[in-house]
Amino acid sequence: MYYGWHLVASTRDELRMLNIETSPIKPVSLRHRIVEVIRQAITSGDLGPGDRIVELQLAKQLGVGNTAVREALFELERAGLVTRIPNKGSFITKMTLEDAQQIFRVRKELEGLAVELAVQHMSAKDLDALQGLVDAMKTAAESSDIERFYHNDLEFHRTLWQLSQNRYLASSLETLVVPLFAFFLIRTRLDYTVDLLGSAQRHHQLLDSIRNGDRVRDRMTASLDSSELFWEQAGRRVASPPPDNPRS
Repeated sequence: MYYGWHLVASTRDELRMLNIETSPIKPVSLRHRIVEVIRQAITSGDLGPGDRIVELQLAKQLGVGNTAVREALFELERAGLVTRIPNKGSFITKMTLEDAQQIFRVRKELEGLAVELAVQHMSAKDLDALQGLVDAMKTAAESSDIERFYHNDLEFHRTLWQLSQNRYLASSLETLVVPLFAFFLIRTRLDYTVDLLGSAQRHHQLLDSIRNGDRVRDRMTASLDSSELFWEQAGRRVASPPPDNPRS
């Protein structure tokens, strides 16, 4: 059995139907399941930045209590995917070019440290796991499977954070970077000029540096510089006015 559910009201408070399929929600994992449903809707593009989440309607459509929905939204807010505005409701977070630039500035420092620490604790099994994720990124890029590409991309970075064996660093990067990946996915769906194969190749180069213990912080920074450039180029395209359409 699947649930179709009314989830979003636009900024004009007009409800629209989203055809999102999800398996029945089990009482033992209500909050987690609701979080994953909303997260999936964001990464699939069914929910966009600025869309409003109607708590009562969502609870009704999923057949769960308001408390479970509220707890899920609090978790998504901590992850940076949802913004709660007093007396207005919960909205999918918008991310501007300036937001992305500020995140990248901090991310480069933290993730550079994370990869340096990870190298100190890495085993052959860990390297094989990272290689598997890079290979999966390449396969997804070749088939233009954007969602699968970013899933493996995020897991690659998460693995490095965990291997740093610094829980505060890993937690900070989780909060900082996960929303960025969600919006990377949304942006990529709107902008097919992004070079997924090139990104997979940069991860391969980063992994080579990790294997050799060679300037891993510099290689990580270079990889993140390329990701930041994509955001800057996309931002300029969005900001540019459309060409004049002369009347006949």
